[in-house]
Amino acid sequence: MTATTAERPGRTAHYITLHYLLTNMGLFGLLSTLAVSLTAAGFNGAQTGLLILVFTIANKTAKVPLARWLDRIPAASSVLLGCFTAAVGFAVLRAVGGLLPTAAALALAGLGVSVNALASKQLAADASDRSGNRAKLFSVINIAVNTASAVASPVALLFVDRHQHGDVLTGVAVLYCVAGLVTYLNYSRSGSRVRAVDSSLRDYLTILRLPGMRSFMLINLLGWCCYGQLFNALALHVSSTLKAPDRLGLLYTLNALLIVVAQLGVTRLTASLTGGRHVVTAITAYLAFALAFASIFLVPGYAGAVVGVVLFTMAEMMFVPTMDVLLLGLLGGQSRAIGYGMFSIGNAIGEGLGGAVGVATYRWLAGRGDGPVFWLCAAGLALVSAVLTHRLRAGSAALRGLAA
Repeated sequence: MTATTAERPGRTAHYITLHYLLTNMGLFGLLSTLAVSLTAAGFNGAQTGLLILVFTIANKTAKVPLARWLDRIPAASSVLLGCFTAAVGFAVLRAVGGLLPTAAALALAGLGVSVNALASKQLAADASDRSGNRAKLFSVINIAVNTASAVASPVALLFVDRHQHGDVLTGVAVLYCVAGLVTYLNYSRSGSRVRAVDSSLRDYLTILRLPGMRSFMLINLLGWCCYGQLFNALALHVSSTLKAPDRLGLLYTLNALLIVVAQLGVTRLTASLTGGRHVVTAITAYLAFALAFASIFLVPGYAGAVVGVVLFTMAEMMFVPTMDVLLLGLLGGQSRAIGYGMFSIGNAIGEGLGGAVGVATYRWLAGRGDGPVFWLCAAGLALVSAVLTHRLRAGSAALRGLAA
């Protein structure tokens, strides 16, 4: 083995981690300021909500119908295509005005973000094949994403506070261009051409019928239902019940910083405690979610929210990398583009459904004077999810066979 070959697994992991850091700095910078920027541009509340919905739908779903065609070109080329498309969309967004042109620019940007997200997952999967430790690589990527969140949002908001909304869009476009170009050149230089076999519409059903896949999709969806409470029900609880909206940002910063500092340690610890049994790690994450939600009810005031976020973050650090590892283990030689497209839809449905139901339930209970009781309901959901995951694992040889 030559030195170049020996170094390649580490280099490819560095390339894709850097890519996630740059693109997510752009994405989080946009998301944290988009509503404010659209309002400043003169759009009313309904129009702003509609425009954000256009971007969200394009960002979350465009990859699904495109996956079978993206399978036919190298993933590094898809990354470049996606990043440049997103950058064009953001640049056009700065230049245009009016509802329809703005919606078209956001749709184009969302399309590019979606294509890049899918191709990035393929490159990450390839890097995890080379690294020999998938859980560690996806943990490092999770650190990069949360580092981007902790850095980009306050910087973008600083520009918005100075009424430099257009500069945020320019910065986001530049970040996507740099990320796409650097990743493409690095993968071309390394000789890597990550590319799955050509796929057809039948392959969506083929993947869904893989042993353990439908059970995995349910496990993943329930986890994102729990995750959806962080940015929805918790925000409502802190701002409305605790009357501390100015302290909500501190909780999200705590969440991001804990992941940056502790993700790798938590990954190593859970692998040791569970013997590398990834579904057992998911069950442990659900139990941590339950403790997090229960603590918000049991510990009074803002301190309960802090304790809840700490425990919630522990659950997140176990759950998020594990889902990527489980998906790749179940996919085997099937199309990763289609697999990740279906996976992302499950994530979006789980987070969206969990957040919507959580907010509706919290408001109903709060109207009766029992808002904090919601957290016992959420803890119950997490416990039921843990029990269901255990039963699904017991009934699936494919899930039981997935271990580090």
